[in-house]
Amino acid sequence: MKLPFLKGKKSLAPLDPDEILADSISALAKTSGHESKMERPLERVYLLILFLLIAGGIFYLGYRSYSLALSSGDEFFKKSQENRFLVRPIYAPRGVIADHKGKTLVENIPSFGLVFEKKEFLERNGNLKNIIKELSLFLKKSPEFFYELGFPEDYDISGAPSQVFITRDIPREKILEAVSLLESLPGVEIFESYSRKYQDPYAFSHVLGFVGKISQEELALRPEIAGEETVGKSGLESFYDKIIRGRGGKKIIEVDSRGRETRFKLTRESETGSKIALTLDGDLEKQAYHALENYTGGRKGASVVVFDPRSGAVRALVSYPGFDANSFGYTLSHKDFAAVLQNPLHPLFNRAISGEFPSGSVIKPLIAAAALEEKIIDPNKKIYDEGFIEIPNPYKPGEKSVFVDWRKHGWIDFYDAIAWSANVYFYMIGGGYKDQKGLGIERIKKYAEEFGLGSRLGIDLPGEKEGFIPDPETKKISEPENPVWRIGDTYNVSIGQGGVKITPLQMDMLTAAIANGGKLYKPYLLETVFDKDGKENFKAAPQIIRENMVSKESLEEVKKGMRKTVTVGTARLLAGVPVSVAAKTGTAQAGSGLPHAWVTAFAPVENPEIAITVMVEHAGEGATVAVPITHEILQWYFSQPR
Repeated sequence: MKLPFLKGKKSLAPLDPDEILADSISALAKTSGHESKMERPLERVYLLILFLLIAGGIFYLGYRSYSLALSSGDEFFKKSQENRFLVRPIYAPRGVIADHKGKTLVENIPSFGLVFEKKEFLERNGNLKNIIKELSLFLKKSPEFFYELGFPEDYDISGAPSQVFITRDIPREKILEAVSLLESLPGVEIFESYSRKYQDPYAFSHVLGFVGKISQEELALRPEIAGEETVGKSGLESFYDKIIRGRGGKKIIEVDSRGRETRFKLTRESETGSKIALTLDGDLEKQAYHALENYTGGRKGASVVVFDPRSGAVRALVSYPGFDANSFGYTLSHKDFAAVLQNPLHPLFNRAISGEFPSGSVIKPLIAAAALEEKIIDPNKKIYDEGFIEIPNPYKPGEKSVFVDWRKHGWIDFYDAIAWSANVYFYMIGGGYKDQKGLGIERIKKYAEEFGLGSRLGIDLPGEKEGFIPDPETKKISEPENPVWRIGDTYNVSIGQGGVKITPLQMDMLTAAIANGGKLYKPYLLETVFDKDGKENFKAAPQIIRENMVSKESLEEVKKGMRKTVTVGTARLLAGVPVSVAAKTGTAQAGSGLPHAWVTAFAPVENPEIAITVMVEHAGEGATVAVPITHEILQWYFSQPR
């Protein structure tokens, strides 16, 4: 076939495609100036090396898989589980405490806190310096606060305790902020617990006490509290800690790779501590405390003790000043605690049971009862009180030793001597004078001990003291430079001086024994323990320590004298109380400064239901200081609905 545009031309021979391709290659070769070459195939040695490398990698991966899965599988699985699951304690709320009328005195408030776990800190390679810095900003605390908790100042973690409770009062509104912060603070965790809330922390501070962080010393003495957060530190919180504390639980926490909790499984539920009811009258306790506060102006140490003479049940036990039990053990820094310790009135000192003071004239009803029982004197016999007595001075012949009274009383009998607190009368019946026989120190001490002086009464509180009644043997020890016991020593003991030391608790129990006709009860605070269902698990019963120390007839005469103290004597202000009151005042010399002011009383005289003792340290006369306080307390008590 011929193409139109080739018409008239000589025909060309057909072209072979191979020729065209060959010509193109030749043209390129000429242009490039190189000879045409064919590519050579890879040599076998290189393929072999590549194959060996791939095979070696596969073999190594297989070996490592075998090693991890089989040889060390159990070990790594165990570690992974330890990292994934953590055991955390569940702290039990302590038992509620109520008074004998059922009013709550202390309860639990849910709280959040921070705890440092040393083991987790080490596992996550934490930075202690950074932790203290961040927590200082968050809690608004100085670094010294953390050092006081036990964190080392040089940040050497080896010196830190295994567990440190940092705080337990994080406000609810700051919990989310705390959670976010703790993601970057290894070893610091939030825990849930309960804070104790005391209704009137100052008034009840000594009797209820407070709770606080467990110390290493406490753990050494009581290993059963290991793993707990707090323990009773003083008062009833300490004495009945095993009953109130309850039992903590446990839970297993699952955490992610950043240590955040994701979910938990409960393994043991916590058990709330037992609720207890006390013999205390909570309103009376508060009234007594604030009466002391008002009359002393916060400048004197003082105490009030109130018993039910029919059983020995404690209705009020006040030591002034008190302290804020709500802040102790948790938020109080070492600096603030040191300030409390340096307070000259010693707020932590429980004067009611631990204070050993000269009794002064409040001991005279005991001396009077002993004199009647021993037939030393007839209650109607009159003695002339000139305001002093004189006896020969054994060391200076011709000279006399003078023992004074606080005033000249003239002719007085047994009842007048009690009502007006006549020292001369008690010098005579205590040590003897001229033709008047005396008890002598042996019999004075015998009756004092039978009425509970000079020994612990066994109240269910820590810290009770024995008091002290001197005698010839103890003088040899206490006064080796002047070891001989003389009649003047007996005179002094007869009016509550000369080394006599008693506690307000002992004085009130003595008065209660006079009021009830001669039964010395063991004082007690715990009345009832309830189980978890609210049923009574324990009910206290009155315990008599001793009875019939003197006859009821002798005690009736003493009561007449104490009643006369109110009607015409040194405690006339108490005549304004709605019921009949019997009392005895006392003014006890105590070194330099003003004397201690005492009063002890019971009411109603016909059927006593309370015995009360008030003592104000270095305040002056009992009649002018202690009696007005007692009047206010009794006036309030007997004005309440019965």
